[in-house]
Amino acid sequence: MGERKLVVIMVGLPARGKTFLSLRLKRYLEWQGYGVMIFNAGRYRRDILGMGSSRSEFFDPLVKRFAKERERIAERCFGDLTEWLRAGGDVGIYDATNVTRARREYLRGESVANGFDHLFVENICDSPEVIEEIIKIKITRSVDYRDKDMEAAKRDFLERMRHYESVYEPVDEDFPHIKVFNFGEKVTRRFDPRHILFDEMADFLGGINLAKKEVYITRHGETFFNLEDRIGGDSALTESGVEYARELSRFFHGMDLVVFTSRKKRTVETGRFFDCERVELEELNEIDSGICDSMTYEEIKLKHPEIHRSRSLDKFNFRYPRGESYRDLIQRVKKAVVRIESQRRDVLVIAHRAVNRCLFSYFIPTPSRDIPYIEMPLNRIVRVYHRGALYDHEVSSVEGGVGGAGGQRGGGRGVSPRDRG
Repeated sequence: MGERKLVVIMVGLPARGKTFLSLRLKRYLEWQGYGVMIFNAGRYRRDILGMGSSRSEFFDPLVKRFAKERERIAERCFGDLTEWLRAGGDVGIYDATNVTRARREYLRGESVANGFDHLFVENICDSPEVIEEIIKIKITRSVDYRDKDMEAAKRDFLERMRHYESVYEPVDEDFPHIKVFNFGEKVTRRFDPRHILFDEMADFLGGINLAKKEVYITRHGETFFNLEDRIGGDSALTESGVEYARELSRFFHGMDLVVFTSRKKRTVETGRFFDCERVELEELNEIDSGICDSMTYEEIKLKHPEIHRSRSLDKFNFRYPRGESYRDLIQRVKKAVVRIESQRRDVLVIAHRAVNRCLFSYFIPTPSRDIPYIEMPLNRIVRVYHRGALYDHEVSSVEGGVGGAGGQRGGGRGVSPRDRG
């Protein structure tokens, strides 16, 4: 991130999905290599005051002693965030309602005093159906209402919401902010345009939605370069590769699907039998192997032993001369992630081994050092996002070759984290 640290300050009424967006943003930034921590004011309240503080009367703005307690907790939580950033963190996410201008002025002042960049993220939701669903999740899963009657818990939570609604003030234009409306319906932004990361975060958060979709990734069908163990290039499919493409389209027949491919011949050819929407994305092109393009690994070892050694020592950070590293690749693939997240129907990505490893590691959190070793063979479909679950995956296989047998969605074996090559 450079020298300046960032504080992301969530804003919004209860049951609007602030914690959900916080978790998704944390994953997106961590995947890119940032050190991120969420500081949740509700957790601090329970730890400091106990479960009795979950009752709605604690949130009554007219009761001064409770107001003082809430301020004390806010200061304690934000103070810990500040110390964490000073100790080496990159992005601290302050997850709380922060519905008054006075509270936001305090948080802005503290951020400026500590030399931190700051950004307010206001989550606005006026959909009764969505709010009702979030309330249901709250009262069935939140520790605030553990072992409590559901109807009584709902009445109490609704009263808590009314307390916050009575003092709610939307974020003003003079605060650097992103406003997200109804989970992907619209996003507005206002901040210094020099903050490129802020723009990326706005695009990402604006794409997050609650659609129940599945996301699958697969490699292209077998190519002539695969037969020779050559990397890169723009080789066409073999007969076996064409058969895999046919089987793939049959496997997904009848699904409401969008297919993303790279712009390389082998992925476009693999997707050609689909009769649904197909989109070619340059950011899904395989990792650029630079001066080693179209070579075999044995040729690289013989002609460029220093490249072979460097790659063996740190495969994630190794950058091919005049090419890319896995770290570089994530910065490119993140544009495709935003496109995938914004979809409201099932998604199939037909791409390449290194690209699919990076996509896998976004949906299924994976240490960066292990990303280059994720098993991603030909003729396999990996489901990385399942019907609204935050992170889930299953594996299915579709065997290539003339007359090859198709797999079944949802079956198959697990993914090994280490497939060298």
